[in-house]
Amino acid sequence: MLTAVLGMQWGDEGKGKLTHLLARDADLVVRFNGGPNAGHTVIDRGVKFGIHLIPVGAFHPGVTSVLASGMVIDLAILREEFEAIAAHRGEPPDLLLASNAHLILPYHRILEDLEGSGARIGTTRRGIGPAYRDKAARAGIRAGDLLTPDRLQDWLSRRLDLLRFSWPNAEPIADLSASAMAARLLQDATPFLEAIGDASRAIRAAAEAGKTILFEGAQGALLDVDFGTYPMVTSSATTFAGLGNGIGIPNPPVDRRLGITKAYTTRVGIGSFPTELSGQLGAWLQERGGEFGVTTGRPRRCGWLDLVALRHAAALNAPTHLAVTKLDILSGMKELKLCTGYRLDGETIGEFPADDGRLARCEPIYETLRGWEESIGEAHELSDLPGEARAYLDRISEGVGVPIGIVSVGPTPEETIICGF
Repeated sequence: MLTAVLGMQWGDEGKGKLTHLLARDADLVVRFNGGPNAGHTVIDRGVKFGIHLIPVGAFHPGVTSVLASGMVIDLAILREEFEAIAAHRGEPPDLLLASNAHLILPYHRILEDLEGSGARIGTTRRGIGPAYRDKAARAGIRAGDLLTPDRLQDWLSRRLDLLRFSWPNAEPIADLSASAMAARLLQDATPFLEAIGDASRAIRAAAEAGKTILFEGAQGALLDVDFGTYPMVTSSATTFAGLGNGIGIPNPPVDRRLGITKAYTTRVGIGSFPTELSGQLGAWLQERGGEFGVTTGRPRRCGWLDLVALRHAAALNAPTHLAVTKLDILSGMKELKLCTGYRLDGETIGEFPADDGRLARCEPIYETLRGWEESIGEAHELSDLPGEARAYLDRISEGVGVPIGIVSVGPTPEETIICGF
């Protein structure tokens, strides 16, 4: 059984909780894109973790956690997470690092600051964009380079020479040393050096042997570098189409694709957001939902659920099921609104314009549904939910054209309704 967990919004949909839940039954958990700009919140045996790189399979014994070639990896962050989870479990997790996964290096963060992308398009300033740019420019350092230290230092020296030529007055770059950087990388990688290998071959072998594999996506469809709200996007492919390339397997035979959406919509940083709620209601949703970024701590902007955007994400991911998270946050609201269309330049449209400039001119068209007063955290079946909550879920499924397979009614694994997935 092969399962993919995919974000259907601008990330932050609650994928961490559900991947952690599904990973219990997996043999391999594979992260296929992104870097430490993504964050998962995981509650494992009552302990809350914010993780950014290591796949959630690391929390479960007998599960191999794979960092595939579609990722960019900051070794210092990976080691910190590895050691925290090892201390929590009492034994180190089983990791496999793709030898052709690119590394985030100290100068990538410096370049991001020098270029101002944090202020300009709201990046996390973790060096993600510059690392992917080096990958495309054939100037990157890969995990496999750690296995040949002399070659690693030579590549770093060449790259630093070019950066100093490009930024002659940038003191942070002038102060970097190839030898010191190589030594630090090798030190951070000490627990993982023997885990560097051919991840694609390992994934193929596991699939051919009938193993249970969970593919863990980062961010969400609306942040996809090609099909998201460009230019306010990430630097990797965040949709199902990016999975095959990220693991090196053409047309992977994924049986189940779980598209994760919150019961409302959030977005971190800048960029157009048609259903955004300003004022008291938006602040209430933000506070009640704990809507602050795992990676940066930035407050997330909150708004009504956008079915236009969800239909766009469904077209990109072809999910077999939806998972609706944070339904419990909406308890106590007298009425709820769903965006079913846009008005753009005087015309009514039902398609999502994956261009931030056009999206900024869109006005949402809403449908109003009744809310519910009851707390739903104790619900274990759909029938335990208030009728209004079930009607809300039904309207989401109808509006997107995809059945709902999972509903999250609280932050812990136990507060989950499995309904056909």
